[in-house]
Amino acid sequence: MPSDPLRTRLCDEYGCEYPIVGFAHTKDVVAAVTNAGGIGVYGANSLTPEQIQSDVRWIKERVGDRPFGVDLLLSASYLEGTPEDLEAQIPQGHIDFVDRVMEEHGIPEPKTPGPWGHARVDLLRKARAKFEVIKEERVPIFASGMGSPAFILDELHEAGIKVWGLIGLARQARRELEQGLDLIVAQGQDSGGHTGRMGTFSLVREVTELAKEYDTPILAAGGVTTGAHVVASLALGAAGVWCGTIWQTTHESETSMAKKQKLLESGNQDAWVSEAVDGKRMRVIRGAFIDVFDAPDAPPPLAMPLQGMLLGKIETAVEDHQIYDWLRIPAGQGVGFVKEMKPARQTLLDLVEEARDSLDAMGFDPPDDE
Repeated sequence: MPSDPLRTRLCDEYGCEYPIVGFAHTKDVVAAVTNAGGIGVYGANSLTPEQIQSDVRWIKERVGDRPFGVDLLLSASYLEGTPEDLEAQIPQGHIDFVDRVMEEHGIPEPKTPGPWGHARVDLLRKARAKFEVIKEERVPIFASGMGSPAFILDELHEAGIKVWGLIGLARQARRELEQGLDLIVAQGQDSGGHTGRMGTFSLVREVTELAKEYDTPILAAGGVTTGAHVVASLALGAAGVWCGTIWQTTHESETSMAKKQKLLESGNQDAWVSEAVDGKRMRVIRGAFIDVFDAPDAPPPLAMPLQGMLLGKIETAVEDHQIYDWLRIPAGQGVGFVKEMKPARQTLLDLVEEARDSLDAMGFDPPDDE
């Protein structure tokens, strides 16, 4: 047994102090997590290549040689086309339903000028330009939040970039292990945002056993919000954890104050899975938005990105006016354990302290230097 169970293969191979990866859409959080001893990963899917380059350079200036990454979505089931072509595929009945919902619930017109809901239309088309930025800037880690990055694997490896893949099924893990990815994130259905159907404990254990023949490290993801979750993940064979929900309430997060308050008020049972948000299974805090668009009289969800385009107007209006009951917030099943707003650095160190407490409760003596 190692002298310190929190000093894992992830720490040895990537140079982090703690086996904790923090995923966030705020560059300040990514830098803070990295500088506190973890690995920050920047969710940059909605950004332009130019924005990614600017933000990556900003992060690099603040973290130096410490490890961090960038995450993009590469869904193979994503419909492609121009905004005009895609809009023509949205049934009029769906559009009428959204208009009726806005009228009946008194949701005002967006302040932000349209068109709305087009942020992901060029998801795959612009992926190449984003990869060029990642290569040019030599980002230490690229993580594919959805879909296999095999088509770009050799190019990224040649640039000295480690490639990670997030998966929700063991067969996906085996495929990416065979393709030679450097690390696999086993993301159970407890996770916030896009999620599968396998429970975190079962998936992580299945994938860690599978990965032994490939000698590839595995991270556990899905509902990780406490130090006890960290220790449990290590016990299942993971080299660390990937967590996202817990960073949304940090001081540095660009999540609005209303959303932070809603997260703090939510219990674990409030993290609800729906396909109504963008056409794929997504876990979010349940509220009026989910209740209306998951109701029996609501039209069935459309494929990505059509569903997001359909809901673009109402989502923009809700955001512009911060209509509390309608705010849609991705969150994992462990959101009920997130109880306060605090700096990202303190959030990470508290996770480590809670993990030490869990180890102590199991009779494990802390390292001599603790």
